Amino acid sequence: MNIAEFTIRQRTFVLFFTTLCIVAGVLSYFKVGKLEDPTFTVKSAVVVTLYPGASAKEVEEHVTDKVETKLQEMGSLLRLRSLSRPGSSMIFVDLREDIVSTELPQQWDLLRRKVEDVKLTLPVSAQISVVQDEFSEVYGMLFAMSGEGVEMSDLKNYAEELQRRLKTVEGIKKIELHGVQQQVVNIDLPEERLANFNLSAGQVIAQLNSQNTTYDAGRFKAGIERVRIAQSSEFRTVEDVANFMIKGGVGDLSSGLIRLGDIADISMSYNETPLSMTRFDGTDSIVLAASPVNGINVVDLGDKLRSVINEYQATLPVGVEINDIAFQPDEVQKSINNFVTNLLESVLIVVVVLWLFMGVKSAIIVGSSLLITILCTLVYMNMMSIDLQRVSLGSFILALGMLVDNAIVVTDLFIVKLNKGIDRTKAAIEAVKETAVPLLGATVIAMMGTLPVLTGRSDASEFAASLPQIMMSSLLLSWLVAVTVTVLLCWIWIKPAPEGNEAKESKFVALYRKAVSWMVDNPWKGLSAIVPVLLVTVLLISKITVVFMPASDRAIVFLDYWLPNGAQIEQTSQDMQQIEQWLLEQPEVVNISTFVGASAPRFSVTVEPEPFDPSYGQFLINTKDYASIKVLQERGDKWLKENFTNAEPRFRNLKLATKDKFSIEARFSGPDPKVLKELSHQAEEILKQNPYATYIRNDWRQESKVLKPIINEDKMRRAGINRTDIAIALKRASEGFPVSQMKMENEIIPIRVRGIGADMSVLNTIPVQSLLGVHNVPLGQLVDGFEFTTEDSMIWRRNRVPTITSQAGVVGATVAVAREYSLEAIEAIELPPGYSLEWGGEYYDEHKTIVDTLMELPTALVVMVIIMVAMFNGFKQPIIIFGTVPLAATGVVGMLLLLGKPFGFMALVGAICLSGMIIKNGIVLMDQIELERKNGASLSDAIKEATMNRTMAITMGALTTMLGMMPLLTDLLFDQMAATVIGGLLAATVLSLFVMPALYKVFYQNEEKQEQEAETLQVIEE
Repeated sequence: MNIAEFTIRQRTFVLFFTTLCIVAGVLSYFKVGKLEDPTFTVKSAVVVTLYPGASAKEVEEHVTDKVETKLQEMGSLLRLRSLSRPGSSMIFVDLREDIVSTELPQQWDLLRRKVEDVKLTLPVSAQISVVQDEFSEVYGMLFAMSGEGVEMSDLKNYAEELQRRLKTVEGIKKIELHGVQQQVVNIDLPEERLANFNLSAGQVIAQLNSQNTTYDAGRFKAGIERVRIAQSSEFRTVEDVANFMIKGGVGDLSSGLIRLGDIADISMSYNETPLSMTRFDGTDSIVLAASPVNGINVVDLGDKLRSVINEYQATLPVGVEINDIAFQPDEVQKSINNFVTNLLESVLIVVVVLWLFMGVKSAIIVGSSLLITILCTLVYMNMMSIDLQRVSLGSFILALGMLVDNAIVVTDLFIVKLNKGIDRTKAAIEAVKETAVPLLGATVIAMMGTLPVLTGRSDASEFAASLPQIMMSSLLLSWLVAVTVTVLLCWIWIKPAPEGNEAKESKFVALYRKAVSWMVDNPWKGLSAIVPVLLVTVLLISKITVVFMPASDRAIVFLDYWLPNGAQIEQTSQDMQQIEQWLLEQPEVVNISTFVGASAPRFSVTVEPEPFDPSYGQFLINTKDYASIKVLQERGDKWLKENFTNAEPRFRNLKLATKDKFSIEARFSGPDPKVLKELSHQAEEILKQNPYATYIRNDWRQESKVLKPIINEDKMRRAGINRTDIAIALKRASEGFPVSQMKMENEIIPIRVRGIGADMSVLNTIPVQSLLGVHNVPLGQLVDGFEFTTEDSMIWRRNRVPTITSQAGVVGATVAVAREYSLEAIEAIELPPGYSLEWGGEYYDEHKTIVDTLMELPTALVVMVIIMVAMFNGFKQPIIIFGTVPLAATGVVGMLLLLGKPFGFMALVGAICLSGMIIKNGIVLMDQIELERKNGASLSDAIKEATMNRTMAITMGALTTMLGMMPLLTDLLFDQMAATVIGGLLAATVLSLFVMPALYKVFYQNEEKQEQEAETLQVIEE
């Protein structure tokens, strides 16, 4: 039974089921997850190992290299990136891009096992290894809790309560606090007091350690129970520490018990050298970073969070405020509203075009079919957990023209048959019978146009994955709707045209008919006229600029700030306070968040946080609008250069689908750090001559200063001192030596012993005490002096090879143009044997993604060819159809140059989709030519008549697609794709309506001659 026949017979069921689909589609719109931009899986984890006291070189050799060697056994490994610094090793583990997200937990478990295996081979003091497999966690909502003059401990309590309340909201996965200041108990031990009581610092430290240790004191029997013995020897207040009794002297020389508070000054304060600090608009703050559950409707979640925050804000003291730093729900709502508006505009444009060219009834039928297809696609999205975001909504707009193609063809053919006097039921059945298979083949081929993006493994392909998902599902659904719902609506509403009411052929149509006839009669002349157009296109391609992926259009910008390596966090904070004041005076700035010693939490998947570094800080600046960023950056660069000459400040925009930190990166790899630095220096000097390069630096940065005491072993042994005693003395004199902990309520507060008044000017007088005795010796009597030198404090490696990266930003040009300017000179740098150069930055992502996408293209082409050969049972027809695809290049190049749009990944995706559209149109025309020939028409007449019959359907589909894409020309992500599709489809549609008939005539003219000769012989014989 024909599909149309079944639909008409079971029309009550079909209409009922269609209504259910409409209702389900509306409900799905509200249920489906909503995001601003699509996410992609960051297949990276970090292994952190602490090695206190070791230099960066020692960390590299004794820790990093051993761990990396073990991790290279992972079969899923793509590369290792490591950073060795004094006292710590960070290894970034990047997995292959073909590893799907569902496999990641298993891979991270394997990673943990590898780390556990290698722990026994590490130095004894380097056994703390942490695997951070949530390194890629995205915290889409950042809040700052601040209060002028509010104690940081109180602010912490408020923040923890808000954290507890927000965590109860359904849809919140994780909330972290950033910028919390650690309180410490300081025990300042003056040397003269220790001497008065015949005490050593070692004795105090040992007794403090033993006193605050929790032991299990056991249980006593008591009837039928066992009663636990509670040992309450822990420090819980500063007074407990001060009242702690110290036993003085050694052995028989004991001087009795001494209260610790009588020999030491004890106080509680905040750590002077915190890991990080945060401020909001210049006021100390604590930042709460909230991560939502995957697939959640972020807009609804935002409303719930707002309610909780507003309720809690009302209970806070006056002056304590909760402010937004980044609130994803607002951005999602703004983005979706914008795209829904664009979608509605596109739908309206399509319906108006259909109404103008096809009449009211046909426009309503095709428009209704489009609406049903979109709603059914929303049901599919809800079932498959595809979020509604920028790319998926843009995919609807891209697909609009193709979604109405099938409905237009069925409606147009039904009307033609109805006007020929055929019964409406028969007309419906024949319309579907003649078009169902060809349209299905054409639809599948159009779907294959997006296959390379779906099967691609790069981050950009994953970012755009919803495009092929939406295109494929909606196109297939549009075919199903066309052969069922559309034909049923035609059967119900459309009536035959009154006899004698045929419209007279217009002058334009008559002229077009003459042009087609001439092209068919003179194919070689017509085709030769196309050659100059193609040659001009080839010459103009070099004029197109290349931008791989545009920046995000969010009104937010980063300002990174680096002081020379080794700078103290206090100085970094002081500098950033000055910058804060300047930023807050700028008219473009709405608010600023300051992160000292670290970067902002990962609130976007494209932002890779910087490692903790006291010489580094970052501003997160919210501006009034996106256009304000460029103005602020130009003014800020000039002011920063004038006022902070020894720093490396850098503005950078938020990226959409790439994680590169610098636009231009040249990586030099090899064994010797000195050679690497020289190579990097040469590359940096070349980049400084580049007018488009800015923020030039390298990732090893400057060497940091080191103070080394030259220990005299003989003097040390004679004095009864060992190296541990010297290390403890220096630690106590410089930062304070941690000895115990105080458990105050739910907090664990470190206790440390400090020296008084010690700095580098009195190094020789620092007392060194033996842990085994009470005597002390000035440090100057144990050393031959002090060596003040420098060392590499940042050693980067890639796949176990030391690698230094020369980096630069770009201003005044595209990244491709800026890189090309210095490309030849940098690649001309002479590399010693064993050294290599590799390009990173945007070029790496661009090259990797394009190669990955093009590698997937043959699969799609093979499927297309198989379908076309099966449809036409021949090879000539597919060759003819593929021969029209290059015609699109003329329009693509012209439109990109006319509108000043660059070519990038989204334009490439648009070009691939465009090829599917062109081939689909070609199949529609080719199928009609074959049908006319089967009905007995001569070759030339069949080509001419088929072209005239199918021009309306082809041009209507192309026109609706082009006009529907117009609203996307103003979108930063889709503008280059829209220009590509509009220009390419315009040129390909117009030219293919002439080129394809001419090519068909050329390919089959021998058959026409044979037919004419056969007819002549038959006449002669008769």
